[in-house]
Order: sequence, then structure tokens, then C-alpha cells
Amino acid sequence: MPDEDVYSGATRGVPLRGFVSQVTVEFDMRSIIQSLGLVPIVLGAALASAPLSASSADTSSFNPHGFKVPTGVYRCDLNRSVNVREVSADMSSAVVQFDKKDYRMHAVGARSGALRYEDPQSGLVWLVIATKSMLLDTKHGRQLANECKT
Repeated sequence: MPDEDVYSGATRGVPLRGFVSQVTVEFDMRSIIQSLGLVPIVLGAALASAPLSASSADTSSFNPHGFKVPTGVYRCDLNRSVNVREVSADMSSAVVQFDKKDYRMHAVGARSGALRYEDPQSGLVWLVIATKSMLLDTKHGRQLANECKT
């Protein structure tokens, strides 16, 4: 039995003719163009938070904007919270608590200039920018906490 499109009645592999083929092609092209519109956003976000190589991320360059990381509880969107329990004097490491677990994170350089702390074992990343902070799970590709502020 041939595989038939429910909406157009066309059989898969058989070219469409007339108005239906024009609508189908326009719909397909529109879908492709819309999905391509997200590529710069996704790529930009990935590059902005990507760590620099070890050779360019020494301790004097991981915090080019001089961001401060106050200890304490950060309130975040979706009623979440992150507790920055400890920050070393040189700001090269921090202990971040999330979901009742402590994560010792180390500062690394970020291409965007954000202050970036990573725990390679868990895959968690704590990003600090001028107006907010966020906690990311890089192993599962998701945000755990966003718009975090003290």
C-alpha cells in the first residue's frame, strides 16, 4: 500500500502538481528558513559561554570585567535558588550549592568576558555577567537556574 499524505492526498515519491505542490514547497521552505533563523542565536550562545583554551585562560584573565561574586543565596526565575557558599580570595574557585549538593567550581576564561566557574565532573557551569547569573548543566544541555540575583 503506498504511503499517502493525509492532507494533500499525494503519494510519497510522486511529484505534486499545481496549487498543492506550490503550497507544500512554500510551507517546507518557510519551515527551513524559520529553523535557520535560530542557528545564529544558538551558535552565539554556545560561543559566548565556551571556555577559552588553557593557554589563554590564566588566572589574571578569567575575570576581565572585574565582576564580584558575593556569597549568599541567589534568587532565580521559576522560584529556584543557588547558594554561593564560598569564593576564594583570588576568585579562582567557588563552592556553589544547588539542590542540596555542593559543587567546587574553578574559574575559567570565557570568550564573552563573563566570569565562568566550572565543575567538570558534574558538568555544571555558573556564569556571572553584569546584571545576572545563571547555572547551566552542560552534560544535559539545559539551564538549571536563570536570572539569578542576590
